[in-house]
Amino acid sequence: MAGAGFEIKLDDPEADLTQDQYEKVVDNFKLLDQSKTGRLNPQQVGILFRAFGQNPTDEELAEMLRPVPQVGLDVEGFIRFFKGNYRTPTTEDTLLKAFQVFDLEDTGIMSREKFKEMLTSLGDPMQEHEVDAILREAEVDEKGLFDYKALAKRLCEGPKRIPDMP
Repeated sequence: MAGAGFEIKLDDPEADLTQDQYEKVVDNFKLLDQSKTGRLNPQQVGILFRAFGQNPTDEELAEMLRPVPQVGLDVEGFIRFFKGNYRTPTTEDTLLKAFQVFDLEDTGIMSREKFKEMLTSLGDPMQEHEVDAILREAEVDEKGLFDYKALAKRLCEGPKRIPDMP
């Protein structure tokens, strides 16, 4: 996709998109609209939503897409959807602070198993397949350890190893 990974950041979701942002939406919308109907079906809406830097879980995205009609959305409908569901992306610094809470010895290293256990059991637990998708971004060594600073950076850059949605 042209601009895939082009994150659209909104300072004010109520404000209009900048001209550059609007053009990126239109260009990518047209690429996904393979049937040339001027509409994206719900699955395509989800793909484009994620392409612009939004990272809801599969369950959150399914809930967001529930009101999207099966006939899909036109460009203006997509923009309303995007702005209405927009969340400010997590920064690398925020991720590092979250990791550091569990790094009592300040090593910068975390266990794959400890990480998985935390995310699937604490707070608002994530699904195991979602944690596995995140861990595919980590450089896990033969001892099951990874550098969480590198993972935080990679996650903020956008996925490299997470396969595209079907």
